[in-house]
Amino acid sequence: MKRDLLIFQGAMILFVAAMLTLAGNYIYKKEMLRSRMGYITELQRQLAHSFEVKIQSVDDTLKILAETSEIKECLYTGDKETKIYREQAVRDIFDAYEKIHSDYLNMILVYGDGENYISNDMYRPVHESFYGEDWFLQAIKDGSSYRFDSGLRNLQSWKHYDSDSYISIARSVQEGDKTLGVLMVDVSVGEFKEAYQNLETDTENFFFLMDDGGEIILSPVNRIVYRVDPKWFRGDEGVVVSSIGDKNYKFVFNRFRDKKLLIVGAYDVEEESKIPLRMTRISIFMAGVCFVAAMIWSVCYLLEITKPLTELSDLMQSASEGNLDVRFTRESKEDIRILGNAFNKMVEKLKTLMEMMKLEQKQKREAELLVMQEQIKPHFLYNTLDMIAWMARKHGAGDIVHLIETMSEFFRISLSKGKEMIPLKEELKMIQAYLEIQSMRYKDLFSYEIFCSPDIRDELVLRMCLQPLVENCLYHGIKESDNPHAKIMISAESVRGGICIQIRDNGCEMEETILEQLNSCLKANDWENWKGGFGVKNVGRRLWHSFAKGSGLHYSKDENGYTVATLLILKEEE
Repeated sequence: MKRDLLIFQGAMILFVAAMLTLAGNYIYKKEMLRSRMGYITELQRQLAHSFEVKIQSVDDTLKILAETSEIKECLYTGDKETKIYREQAVRDIFDAYEKIHSDYLNMILVYGDGENYISNDMYRPVHESFYGEDWFLQAIKDGSSYRFDSGLRNLQSWKHYDSDSYISIARSVQEGDKTLGVLMVDVSVGEFKEAYQNLETDTENFFFLMDDGGEIILSPVNRIVYRVDPKWFRGDEGVVVSSIGDKNYKFVFNRFRDKKLLIVGAYDVEEESKIPLRMTRISIFMAGVCFVAAMIWSVCYLLEITKPLTELSDLMQSASEGNLDVRFTRESKEDIRILGNAFNKMVEKLKTLMEMMKLEQKQKREAELLVMQEQIKPHFLYNTLDMIAWMARKHGAGDIVHLIETMSEFFRISLSKGKEMIPLKEELKMIQAYLEIQSMRYKDLFSYEIFCSPDIRDELVLRMCLQPLVENCLYHGIKESDNPHAKIMISAESVRGGICIQIRDNGCEMEETILEQLNSCLKANDWENWKGGFGVKNVGRRLWHSFAKGSGLHYSKDENGYTVATLLILKEEE
């Protein structure tokens, strides 16, 4: 069986691994290049969009600054004191914006004369007019337009940033048709350089950004990007395959920012063609590793299952031969542990049942012998009582005759030929005889009443289920009370599903703690914590085991101060 399972599992694992490998390679070869191209294109679009959002944000900031009164007032000539005040206001504005925008590296405002300027971060190494700077001339020439540039210029930063770590964006400050000056901001592109680096790592290719003049703005450092000819990229977007050195590269490009910027993704065609082959080799290798690992796991798992099952089978064989002391003790998986626990419970129950059967057989033999020995006792008792009653009647002792006849009736019903269940009317008749005898004994101590609904008089109840309770009322309630009107009342009525018998007495009241403790034990069938008398305990246990669920004994107090013992006897539903 073990060998067959191993062969079957090995064949299934090998088949699944082979099918997954073939299907994976087919799908990969068919979809890889198309998906990869789409992935690269989407990355380019996201990067272009992010760059455009960045430029637009700076452009909007410069537009707002160019319209502020502080900037324009500073560019107007004035007396020296006013000029100093206005320049400080501009410097404060620059400080505030640089604190808000951490990517604003440098900010400068150049007057329209091209000589004077205001900046917190920059200085002019050579004292020459800014009219010799391309960015300045372009901003004045285009009016409200702008351009960005990161090339050489006659400006240095006190913070010494690398020239390729930022781009410069400029905008003229206009008052109608008159150019008052030019604002410029150096914006960090560190986050975009990091993004390019991440893209290069993720895709094993590279991306670069150039302007409409063919100048490289952002790119990774390699020997390929600066050998790219801008003339290759015609139109707004497309795919171009060109040779650089001894390799062919595929370039995916698209223009943005009013066609002034171009983002290009490039990848090695030869390397891309090797990817499916590498994937095939990797898939075969992984399939082999998975097959070996799966087989090792299958063998271990099979042994882990079969060993406890074999042990459990041996234990069952031993139990079937009569050895009920065997137990399954091995630590195993949950399902097998459940089987083992079930086996242990089954053997335990079988052992208990066998012991109970032996005990019952022994008790049955002892009971049969006891019945045979006791058969002569009731007849001897009745004959003796009849003889005493005849002698008392002969001497005119009527009260003794009544007592003897009542006692004879009590014993006749209480014995009931050994029957466990008797009609309710017989049980009440016996209780009446018992109370009559006690009334003769304790004259004027108490009175009693017995009521029974006619429709339940023939219902079967447990023999001697009321006498212990009535006796409890008499000895613990009536006798311990100084109530001159002590009374015991017994009522039996029909209820839904059975009958209800209540025994009331107005003798000494039961303490609440005792009442609660008795009811708790009676309700839960808990006799280990029982603190009451044996008679009440015996009645409670017999009711619990002899009738339907919900039957039992309960103690309470009514509105008149009577202590009430309630017997609820429910029938099993048919």
